[in-house]
Amino acid sequence: MICFSHTSGRYLQALATIFLVSAVSGCASFKEVKSFASLSSNAASHGALTKDYIGALDRRKQYQPEKFHAGLDAQKVRREAQRASLDLLQQSVTDYMQGLNSLATGDVRPYDRSLKDLSSDLNKATLLTHDEKEAVGALSIILARAVTTVYRLHEIRKLIHDGNQPLQDVISATRKIVMKGMIADLQIESALVGRYYDNFMLAPDNPVEPVAMALAKEARTEALGRVNSRIQSARSYDVVLEKIAQGHQYLYDNRDMVGNKEFDRQLKPYVDGLRGAYRNLLGGSP
Repeated sequence: MICFSHTSGRYLQALATIFLVSAVSGCASFKEVKSFASLSSNAASHGALTKDYIGALDRRKQYQPEKFHAGLDAQKVRREAQRASLDLLQQSVTDYMQGLNSLATGDVRPYDRSLKDLSSDLNKATLLTHDEKEAVGALSIILARAVTTVYRLHEIRKLIHDGNQPLQDVISATRKIVMKGMIADLQIESALVGRYYDNFMLAPDNPVEPVAMALAKEARTEALGRVNSRIQSARSYDVVLEKIAQGHQYLYDNRDMVGNKEFDRQLKPYVDGLRGAYRNLLGGSP
């Protein structure tokens, strides 16, 4: 008869647990979690809107008298400064989703943003409120804490649990800038474009020339079309952010099922919805 000491028994029990956990982790299905995280990472980092938001002020000069140009230049400088806030929000969502994807694929890499770098980025993000900066900081700290363990399934569930609220707050802050900043600004641009051409075509001393009027109407339609396309692109990005938020909320609400093939099936509609929204965004990018 073979006897084991109490210590040896605890060791064997722990070893058995590790093998069991490894087996469970190895059989776990993260297919749709990987798809969701990868899509979200790519979609959240869409930087064309930020670039266009700043460039819009140069476009306005052709529709406003020269006396307004100095003010537009000053506004452009302020928007350049705001870029740090927009970039930080987008990068935070992207980093989080890359971390979730890495855990789901098993290809975990260290989160390389130092707290010093983060502090510097937060100081530059003057557009964000204190609570929004807190959400960015919390998300970064959660990522820095996420490490590879034998129990990968546990780590994924923990990341989803800890990350959901700050992620929702960061996405909400980004959507606020898109809706109240970018889209509102583009709507002002649309009004300026329309007024510019209307003033030209309806001026009392403007001679009636059918060809000139036809060309002016065509130019007005094209210019308004370009602005409306930009508005639609910004709205499409907002839908993408909404889909990411909804998908991750579903992950959070059902995190105990993560790794289950049935959960993969239930998550798939969220992944498909995000994929469709991202395709729509790419199709209408400015």
